[in-house]
Amino acid sequence: MISIPYFKYITKSNLKFLAAFTIVLCIFLIVMTNVFTPAIMTDTQAGLSGTLLENILTGNGTLIGFMANSFYALMAILFPMVYSILVGNRLIAEKIDKGYLAGFLSTPVTRLKIVLSSALYFILSLAVMWGIVSATGIFFADMFQPDALDIEIFLKMNLGVFLYHLTISSICFCSSCIFNTSKNSLIPGAGIPLYFFVISLIIKLSDSLDFLKYFTLNTLFDTQKILDDNGYLPSFIIMLSISIVLYITGTIIFTKKDLPL
Repeated sequence: MISIPYFKYITKSNLKFLAAFTIVLCIFLIVMTNVFTPAIMTDTQAGLSGTLLENILTGNGTLIGFMANSFYALMAILFPMVYSILVGNRLIAEKIDKGYLAGFLSTPVTRLKIVLSSALYFILSLAVMWGIVSATGIFFADMFQPDALDIEIFLKMNLGVFLYHLTISSICFCSSCIFNTSKNSLIPGAGIPLYFFVISLIIKLSDSLDFLKYFTLNTLFDTQKILDDNGYLPSFIIMLSISIVLYITGTIIFTKKDLPL
């Protein structure tokens, strides 16, 4: 149901984005595994005590705890989100906006093949990104901090953040399928994920703002539940379900709507 030539085309055209964001994530992880020690964490917690950053950049004294409250709270959320916003818009809406889609549809490639090929690339690219990040984290943690990383929890953390970004990508993809211009596509496609991110940061500033967790999907990626190895599965299922629904919705809308070709 996909077009192999078209899939290769979009893979090649977006490869530089995938490589750049994956490398950035890997660099952050390498630095963290290199500098982390329990003593540094104790000093960090003491230094941030009583500040607004106390609830954001501290951990439970372990390497994976440090990652959960720093890497997975900030970098692992923000950078792949920007990737999804950029690529999601490029896959469909930008091609309509710039008139590129007319050329593709003049060939035997159908709308359905275009949208399915695009969706498949988007999903696989995120899987590749987090697969590489997982392998990098395990390798360098073993090199710099032998036996310090709980690999099982680390992999569950990466599965959770992958499902989170699958959800974000589905929002970007669905928006790109609905709108015919990049400008309109980016309003919900970029606005909604960034709103979720900002709200998640605000929540961490004070316990009195905990009620805001009901206004952001970031709540579904609960690093503490993953650290406790309990209670995270329902959130994983919800994120996967939202992703499936939005990818299917975007596909149906794109195949049926009028195009300015």
